Amino acid sequence: MAASASDAKPIFMNLLAGMARLQAIICGMINRRSVVAALAAISVLLWAALDATAQSYPQRPVRLIVPAPAGGPTDVPGRLIADGLSGLFSQRFVVENRVGAGGLVAGEFVARSEPNGYTLLYANTSVLAVNPALQGTNMPYDPATAFAPIGFVSNSPQLLVANPKVPYRSVQELVAWAKSNPGKLNFATAGVGTLPHLTYELFRMEAGIRALNVPYAGGAPALTAVIAGQADVLFDLVRTRVKSGEVRALAITGASRDADLPDIPTLAESGYPAVTSTSGTGIVAPAGISREIVALLNSKLNELIERPETQGKMKAFGLVPQSGAPEEFGAWAAQERERWTRVVRQSGAKVD
Repeated sequence: MAASASDAKPIFMNLLAGMARLQAIICGMINRRSVVAALAAISVLLWAALDATAQSYPQRPVRLIVPAPAGGPTDVPGRLIADGLSGLFSQRFVVENRVGAGGLVAGEFVARSEPNGYTLLYANTSVLAVNPALQGTNMPYDPATAFAPIGFVSNSPQLLVANPKVPYRSVQELVAWAKSNPGKLNFATAGVGTLPHLTYELFRMEAGIRALNVPYAGGAPALTAVIAGQADVLFDLVRTRVKSGEVRALAITGASRDADLPDIPTLAESGYPAVTSTSGTGIVAPAGISREIVALLNSKLNELIERPETQGKMKAFGLVPQSGAPEEFGAWAAQERERWTRVVRQSGAKVD
């Protein structure tokens, strides 16, 4: 039977509605394709812009903030790195010393700087691990999130050294003297919240001695005090002063002896295996810096560290050169924070 006009009308209307829906779907697909294409184009342009930025970086001098006074065991290698990067980038990397609070002043300054690659921090164990362990919730920034790691520079054991005129010539004799003279042993440190400070606290706890922490504004004045006889002993990177005879080395904080100082025992050999520590250094930038600039800086830094002439100079300073990826430096810093937080908890070390 043929369909009537009344029967055909709803069929026709349904057909029109279906065609309208089909048109909407097609238009939507076109629109979605357009949006996707536009986003893809924007992404390509963005990455191209970032790549161009990295390729043209740096267009002006870069500040390398050093958290220690000039002339000390942190500043000298920091200047070596700045000079080397200046040559590799054909742009000046300028050292700027910002001293105070065991590196807290320098760390906070960099953490609050623009993440554009023009302000970097020559960071060490004190800044990245010891200070956070001591300060706890009083830290003005979280080093785990405030910084983007660039790469390692060194990871070196400290030396326990004494003024040559003191009556003890070994760790065992030092501990015996300290126990016979409770409270009279003066330990110079590079300042509260530094690695030498917490290494002293760990040694004091393990040896069971009473001693006085005498904090200075950096490693250089602390070393000067020991050489002058104003303080008795200290932990720090002072190999050159041992070789010159200005201080007497009693032990090394590494896991093994130093090939250049083979007669100096480790603290483990001296009866204190728990007292091991290394002073790690590297470069970090404010969080948010582009990955392309991080990759470029890391590549040049590794190239510099792996040069024989750089390694020779670093070893002369008593440093153990180390290169590596940004992720390796970041993982090491996280492990050090955990370690020194445990030491603070166990030793009861305080900021004041």
